[in-house]
Amino acid sequence: MLSMDRRNFHAWGYRRHVVSQLESRELGGDSLVESEFAYTDRMIRADLSNFSAWHSRSTLIPRLLDERGAGEEERRAFLDAELTQIREALNVGPDDQSLWYYHQFLVDNLVSPVRRPTIVPTLTVDQRVDYLLKEITEIKDLLEDYEDVKLIHEALLEYTLGLCQLEKRKPLEHERQDLISWVKKLKELDPMRMGRWVDLERDYGLTELLPGGGGGWL
Repeated sequence: MLSMDRRNFHAWGYRRHVVSQLESRELGGDSLVESEFAYTDRMIRADLSNFSAWHSRSTLIPRLLDERGAGEEERRAFLDAELTQIREALNVGPDDQSLWYYHQFLVDNLVSPVRRPTIVPTLTVDQRVDYLLKEITEIKDLLEDYEDVKLIHEALLEYTLGLCQLEKRKPLEHERQDLISWVKKLKELDPMRMGRWVDLERDYGLTELLPGGGGGWL
């Protein structure tokens, strides 16, 4: 079924169900996590926009690393490889929401590790900051060629606020000016969600008329 319709949400869900049965204690099954992870590789190579393949990949990673008995070095190498892979995909399809969802999954592992199984739980705050700064820099480079892609502005906005969260500080002045410009562009590119951008602008004091505005930073 998936060979004919690679993105079929129901088929992916049923595949996960069948795999869980094959792995079950009742059937004396062995783990299929390695072969399933390899399957997501094949499906992603066939279609970068396959949201279901990226989603399945994200659900497999914690178990994959645990079953491999991966130490810190192996986990960091794995994270680096995943970030490189998704960056290369974003260079091909910067307006592809499925790619940004997976990139967000990796970044959330850095910014909010307590909310999800962490790929590299031993990273210090400084190391997480270094990773996030690199991603922000890469996305800014992407913005130079695709200034009218809404998802790029949205990612820069979210990740810069995430950086401030990690370092437990308010945005620096140059960051604040960037945030103002990204929100302004999002209001232009995504008027259907104007209320969201206006609320965010207010909550974080992102207006030129209120240079010291607080909102969410008080």
